[in-house]
Amino acid sequence: MCELFKLALTSLGLNKLRAGLTMFGIIWGIATVIILVSVISGFAKQNQQMWKDMGVNLLIMEYAPYFTRDGTRMPLTPDPADAAFIEEYNPLVRAAAPQVEEWRQMQVGAKKDFFGISATTPHMRGIRDYRLAAGRFFGPIDYDNCSKVAVVGCEVKNTLWGEGASVLGKQLAVSGVTFTVIGEMERRRGGSDHRVFIPLSTYEKSLARLGESRGRGNFSIYAALKNQMQYDATQTMLRRMLAARHGFDPSDEEAIRFRDFSRWRQQSQVLLLMMFIVSYFVGVTTLAVGAVGVMNIMLVSVGERVREIGLRKALGAPSGSILGQFLLEALILTLAGGFFGIVLGLTLVGLLRLLPLPEQFPTPVITANTICIAVVVNVVVGLIAGTYPARQAALLDPIVALRTD
Repeated sequence: MCELFKLALTSLGLNKLRAGLTMFGIIWGIATVIILVSVISGFAKQNQQMWKDMGVNLLIMEYAPYFTRDGTRMPLTPDPADAAFIEEYNPLVRAAAPQVEEWRQMQVGAKKDFFGISATTPHMRGIRDYRLAAGRFFGPIDYDNCSKVAVVGCEVKNTLWGEGASVLGKQLAVSGVTFTVIGEMERRRGGSDHRVFIPLSTYEKSLARLGESRGRGNFSIYAALKNQMQYDATQTMLRRMLAARHGFDPSDEEAIRFRDFSRWRQQSQVLLLMMFIVSYFVGVTTLAVGAVGVMNIMLVSVGERVREIGLRKALGAPSGSILGQFLLEALILTLAGGFFGIVLGLTLVGLLRLLPLPEQFPTPVITANTICIAVVVNVVVGLIAGTYPARQAALLDPIVALRTD
């Protein structure tokens, strides 16, 4: 085996330029697989975190301004007490909380801007798994006393106070109403970064009647399920409960619209799977082109060394030795190309991670699985590319080979 390895290295060393050009296709194919998969893995990680933050066992009920009964439009009045009603009488719901969302002008000193308001109850933090970078979320005492307290998202803080500023205890004017900041949300690269959270009781008492909102406030109820496999049953029960409570037909799907995150998550996972398949297909196609190059070069090498092969076989070299030599040469070419391809791919991904990427573009993620798959595919490509030329060399008749010019 050592002799075969030395012969293979000697043969490749005699044609360094040709060997280097042959390896280029393998190098770029491996690098392509690593770059594409690392970028898509970044999207997958971001998507996983988004669903974790949002809650995979969550149903959101959005109230329409009216419903239709007997051909007549009837007003549908949002009722925050619906959340407590659902939580108490629906055995499939773990917790529920109402929320009003709208855009309001906010001011700190001379700085003004519009940001989202999320007026809700203390239960929402547990339902949405909100995490704080500093301070605390408002509690039942704040809610019962209609306290003018606020928890701000990181982008709100950065815009109105400046990045790195300490905001706890600072004053924030929302449509002219002054709130005291008691907490700062952890960055999530999502909607909560651009929002200010306040007690719903405070909103109803101090802000609801002020006509400075940009657009109508959107009322919804968030319900966390005990079992995410019971989405359909829970949704049907919730619609019937709210229909009986507000007087609309349970078959009216426009009165209260349900956002089902479970199905959205499944669709996003299918999309990511398709992206992974496409990326591997592109990488394998590039490697296949490189493998064809290796095969062609090995066939040329066999053609150039026909007399050498004939002489070795005439001196007693078995066909297996000839087969192993040329197969080993092909494997050395592909494995060397794979090594440099991995180095190139990791280098390019590392440079990509250093770039100031847009907030919506996730940081590429390099996984051990990606490297392992690249290595396995590279070995398979080497075996496929080298088998045919090596077999052609092993099957040469020594007499015919020695007569070849």
